Amino acid sequence: MANMITKGKEKVRGKSVLLFSGGQDSLIINHLMKPDVLLNISMNSNYDKTERKTFDSIGIDESKLVNLDDVIDLGIFERDDAIIPNRNAHLTLLASHFGETIWLGSVHGDRSFDKDEKFYTRMEDLLNHMWQAQHWTEERRFTISSPFKDRTKTDLVNEYLTFGGNQLYLLTSYSCYEGDEQHCGQCKACFRKWVALENNAIDTRGYWKKNPWDSSWLENVLTSIYNGGYRGKEDTDIINALDKSPRYFELDKFKNV
Repeated sequence: MANMITKGKEKVRGKSVLLFSGGQDSLIINHLMKPDVLLNISMNSNYDKTERKTFDSIGIDESKLVNLDDVIDLGIFERDDAIIPNRNAHLTLLASHFGETIWLGSVHGDRSFDKDEKFYTRMEDLLNHMWQAQHWTEERRFTISSPFKDRTKTDLVNEYLTFGGNQLYLLTSYSCYEGDEQHCGQCKACFRKWVALENNAIDTRGYWKKNPWDSSWLENVLTSIYNGGYRGKEDTDIINALDKSPRYFELDKFKNV
């Protein structure tokens, strides 16, 4: 059936693809895993255009970069909290056109079900079913995973720096739901980035519009952490970062609330 494949498309066989946003996690995973393809898919979200502005300043090999524009508009489903439900199912299907090992930038503490092991297994089954040998293609077999799912963001930054990562690239990468040039410091993406940087002794004074430790929703998070848990072992990272912040003296009041 090889002669049935569209000419030139077979070059994707055996390639590894990282779903690449330009955020901190995908920047680090690119550095550590060195995929064949960095696939950036414009979702028309509130923040993806700002993420793209960093691409020429975060040390990536732009010869590996593939930007997909005007393919899918997931921004119409974006919620007020910046969640786009089930977006990784859409992105993984598109990634299958570029390679057969597909990596997502998920870490320990991510809670959406389109980033867990059941999702990866079921998407593999779906893709392997759709890409069986048939009249228009040879068989292709897929592997889908998040290589650092067992690490927190703090762990990931530490590993990046240990293996020669550039601290400036971390600060240049964009991880904010607001979409403005400067990180807002108040959304959960900013807060999680601050926790990871703070725990790795990276100075972020002046980096945020507002201090992440002053986020309005933080009290509810702390109550959850001390009364059953919030993001698993990332909870320890959160407490460690806050213990170094101006709010350290308030932590005790959330215990056993």
